[in-house]
Amino acid sequence: MKKILIALTAWLVSLGCLAQENNYLATVWGAKSDGITDNTASFQRAIDFISAHGGGTLSIYVGRYITGAIELKDNVTLYLGEGAVLVGSTNYYDYNGAPALIWSKDAKNVAIKGKGVIECCHKALEANIKDQVAKGYLPADTPLPGSVNLGISAAGIDPTIKSLTDTAQSTRYSSLPE
Repeated sequence: MKKILIALTAWLVSLGCLAQENNYLATVWGAKSDGITDNTASFQRAIDFISAHGGGTLSIYVGRYITGAIELKDNVTLYLGEGAVLVGSTNYYDYNGAPALIWSKDAKNVAIKGKGVIECCHKALEANIKDQVAKGYLPADTPLPGSVNLGISAAGIDPTIKSLTDTAQSTRYSSLPE
């Protein structure tokens, strides 16, 4: 009887695991919430893995996470928990020519959700670009990367970002849907 109960419990647990979406914590991929560390590579590695393995959610919780451009790929949701702040790098070279801080091209089933905040730091990034242009490191027509570009028309994506506040230091997205 005890063996049947154990087998039944294991079977029910496995069914529950199959029914849940894959949820991955950003910290498992090396992301640090210290407001100093560049988390671009950690976030992108996680997104690439999640997409390659059928999709899921990359969850980011309380803290300030610095990042350059990250590309969302098929079947990936970026979840920013309450108290999580994704801060755009002020270093132009952290964007590698990407059109925006968070972007995708022709990706299907991507979303950004949660109660967290995205700070794009456009004013500081623009100042950095102007400084690089003045020193001759960048051409004068170097574009300023955007905030979020999910390729909505190309992929038929329902945008999930609801509100935008522009401050002196940054562009902040908040009130993301759960």
